[in-house]
Amino acid sequence: MPPGDAEKRDGWVEIVIATVLSAAALMTSWATYQAALWDGDQAANYSHANGLRVVSTRVRLEAESRQAIEIALFSSWLQAQAAGELGLAAFYEARFPPDLRPAFDAWVALKPLKTPGAPLSPFALPTYRPAGIVEAAKLEAQADATFEAGQKANDVSDLFTQGGAILASAMFFSGICQVFRVRRVRLVLLAVAIVSCALGVTRILTLPMMQPG
Repeated sequence: MPPGDAEKRDGWVEIVIATVLSAAALMTSWATYQAALWDGDQAANYSHANGLRVVSTRVRLEAESRQAIEIALFSSWLQAQAAGELGLAAFYEARFPPDLRPAFDAWVALKPLKTPGAPLSPFALPTYRPAGIVEAAKLEAQADATFEAGQKANDVSDLFTQGGAILASAMFFSGICQVFRVRRVRLVLLAVAIVSCALGVTRILTLPMMQPG
C-alpha cells in the first residue's frame, strides 16, 4: 500500500478519535450537570417531605387532644342521661364540637338503647370524621408522594451518573488507542470507544432533562 494511502487512512482514524473524545467530553459535562440538578431536586423533595411529616404529626396530636375532650364530653353526657339529669345532659350536649355533632345526631337517631346491634357510641360511626385526623392523613399522603418524587429524582441522577461513567470509558479507550502503533489494535480499541460513546450518549438522551431554576 502506498505510504500516502496509509497516512490518509490514519488521518481518518485520528478524526474519529477526536470526534469520540469531543462528544464523550461534552456529554459527560452535560450528564454531570443534570445529575447535580436532579440531586438538588431530590434533596428539596426529601426536605419538603420531612416538613410535611412534622406538620402532620403536630396536626394529629392536636386532633387527638380535641378527640379526648370530645370523648370526655360524651361520657359526661351519657352519665347525666343515665342519672336522669336532663338539664346537665343538655348542658354537655350544647358544648359538643362540630366534629362530634353530626355523628352524635346520627347515633341518637338509631335509638341505641332500644336497637340491638347499634353502635356503642357516635365515635364508631363513619360520620364521625375529626377534621384534624383527616388533615393529618392528607399531609402524610402528600409527604409520601413527595418522598417518592425524591426517590425518582435520585434514580434519574444515578442514571445520568451511569451514563457519564460509560462515556468516561469511551474517553479512556479513545485516549489509549492513540498510544498503540499497531493498526489492528488501534482499530479494535477505537471500535470499543465508539460503542461505549454511543451507549453513553443513548443513555443520557433517553433520560428526562431538568431545567435550572
